[in-house]
Amino acid sequence: MPETKMSAEEMKSYYIRLHQEAIARNSHEALSAVIDISQNKYVNSFTDYAHRLGMRRAFKVLADEWGPLTGRAVLDLGCGRGRWSKEYAARGARVTGADISPEAISILAKDMPQHHFICQEIAALGFRSEGFDVVNSVTVLQHMPLEKQQLALSHAAQWIKPGGFLVLLENVVGFDAPHVFPHRTDEWIRMVESTGLRRRYCWGSNFEVLFRVEARIMLQLRSNNPPREAMIPMTPHNGQISLKSGLKSGAKAVLAGLSFPVEWACQWVPFAAPTHSVMIFSK
Repeated sequence: MPETKMSAEEMKSYYIRLHQEAIARNSHEALSAVIDISQNKYVNSFTDYAHRLGMRRAFKVLADEWGPLTGRAVLDLGCGRGRWSKEYAARGARVTGADISPEAISILAKDMPQHHFICQEIAALGFRSEGFDVVNSVTVLQHMPLEKQQLALSHAAQWIKPGGFLVLLENVVGFDAPHVFPHRTDEWIRMVESTGLRRRYCWGSNFEVLFRVEARIMLQLRSNNPPREAMIPMTPHNGQISLKSGLKSGAKAVLAGLSFPVEWACQWVPFAAPTHSVMIFSK
């Protein structure tokens, strides 16, 4: 049976705490809080790689439309530790990032002092209308309940300049997880188009074939559904890792290593359904 979804306030507290725990554990490691704090660095590196394959096409679309992004104003919603803020900045854009984690924003502001970062919920951001060429959201809206998603999309549509773009990469399959609020791709598109933006491009991202096969095997081995806590990424209790957990982590690392070429191949021959979609909309 599907798990009970977390409330908007629970989600906010949860992600603030994830960043606090991740930074306290290793302030130089930037992936665990924005991907999965319960996984090792190899698994998170693979997931990041899968995201980047999907976003590589998005950056190519923007380059084909505009050429260099030099001087373009970009708003990175849910910027976290700056994976995408740094990608846009490297292409010459002027980046504004917003996130609910004060610790993440503090680190990012020091890393990128020439850009602007705000610790604030999306609904409370007070940007002027038509102030950005691009609004970017990668695996952010999927962690917001429906009413918050629609409000965020309405704001984003207002903030984009005529001729500008909304770039989304969001979950389309994780319907049972209590901390994920996904939609099918066509539902995401309808939600965005209801704000007046127009779909321009769409493709699959994050095929994660080997991990999905592993998850299916493990599900068959379980006699009961996992408890709610098991569905939500958490750090090990008191940082202690048992032998069993260590072996499991090692197996996951091996699986991650094998997954890189499979994920790359799926970009050319998608022999599995994607878990995420990249969608680009214009104004």
